[in-house]
Amino acid sequence: MAYSTMKHSLEIELISAEGLKVDRKPVKRKTFCIVRIDQKTKVCKLDESGGSCPTWKDKIEMEMPINGSVRFLSIEVLYRTSGGADKNVGFAKIPVTDFMGGFAPQGHLNFLSYRLRDEYGDKSGIINVSIMVKPDGNNIKYSTPSPLVVATRDYAACSSQAAVNGQMWRPKTSSSMAVGAGYGGREVTGVPVWCTYQQSS
Repeated sequence: MAYSTMKHSLEIELISAEGLKVDRKPVKRKTFCIVRIDQKTKVCKLDESGGSCPTWKDKIEMEMPINGSVRFLSIEVLYRTSGGADKNVGFAKIPVTDFMGGFAPQGHLNFLSYRLRDEYGDKSGIINVSIMVKPDGNNIKYSTPSPLVVATRDYAACSSQAAVNGQMWRPKTSSSMAVGAGYGGREVTGVPVWCTYQQSS
């Protein structure tokens, strides 16, 4: 007898990217993203303006098993050539623990920035996303972080666009701390900042 696997519903927004490079040269073509969870994939819309700092602001919904079989979701950024072929810019591998479990309960909106790396492991830009594990109930209201939030002295922006928006922040780390924490390798780790929510009465 086959049993269905219980799943979480995720709301993923591909917000933007910056500093996209291919062979160390800025990307000038139109770009888009592919999100993969287990064997499932979804494609975000094409950034029609093109260039190395695209803005998508495209929300997608995907499901993820809750049995622990999935430890990462991946995002691939591609550009489209004049001939219509799609070429890789870079990948980011996102640990599930970055947006759920522990201090990230259901209903919290996590803003994250990740370093992209190409097939050779070289840096190829930064991608900005938000991820939320949708709550089971229907009586929760959400509020986004205020655009007037100013980072304290002990925090630094994950990316330049994050600094402008005042939304995505991570603790500062020295070079020695970064090595110990796993920064600088081929797998990047994002640090979430969550919005608040209110239970309706």
